Amino acid sequence: MDIKIYDKLAKKYDLATKIVSFGIEEIWRWIFIKNIKKFIKNGTMLDVASATGEMAKLGFDKIYFVEPSNEMIKIMVEKFKKEGFREESFEVQFQERPYIKLKKEKKEYIILPTTAEDFEINEQVDLITAFMAVRNFDNLEKGMDNLKKYLRKGGYIAIVEMVKSNSLFAKIILLYMNNIVPLIAGMLLGMKEEYKLLGKSINSLEEEKIINSLKGFSIVKKQKLLFIATLIIAKKDE
Repeated sequence: MDIKIYDKLAKKYDLATKIVSFGIEEIWRWIFIKNIKKFIKNGTMLDVASATGEMAKLGFDKIYFVEPSNEMIKIMVEKFKKEGFREESFEVQFQERPYIKLKKEKKEYIILPTTAEDFEINEQVDLITAFMAVRNFDNLEKGMDNLKKYLRKGGYIAIVEMVKSNSLFAKIILLYMNNIVPLIAGMLLGMKEEYKLLGKSINSLEEEKIINSLKGFSIVKKQKLLFIATLIIAKKDE
């Protein structure tokens, strides 16, 4: 993951995502949340590659957000404070980049400025979410192994990811991602070259790689979203 790209994109990330996806990504997130709630409704959750913290919409009481971009974290903190969260200090910080704690009534959010491969927490969680995140792992095997370590037995991991597909419709979408999206991003953000990497990252990740990384899990839900994205919910074996 090139963190500098996300630092540059942060201030316009939510708007740009809505525009270049024609709102489809928001629909996918809604489908994602709806499906997760069929299996687990609350508890302690960890969201990886959190960007601006949109997965808070799941409504869990305690959420860890793993996000390496400092600029994305600034937007996330600002967003949560507008919702009435207040920042609290940890008694002790051992991390090189301090964690950030925010609280509002019974809800507690902890932001970890690091990656899926490297984060550490002092408990196991009930749910891990990765929405459009897996393709940004620098090392898929290491990232998934670290996530598994902090998920309790019987807990769930939920993934939505755009993956390589040979269907005609998927090829049309990929053509759009490779040629039209960079032009839109260039006009809106001055980030034409950076958005060219998006199509390449999609075309490099196969659904089978994600499935193979879920050893020790039972898949309880798998669904195609618009031919090019896959939703997977898996339960960690007891």
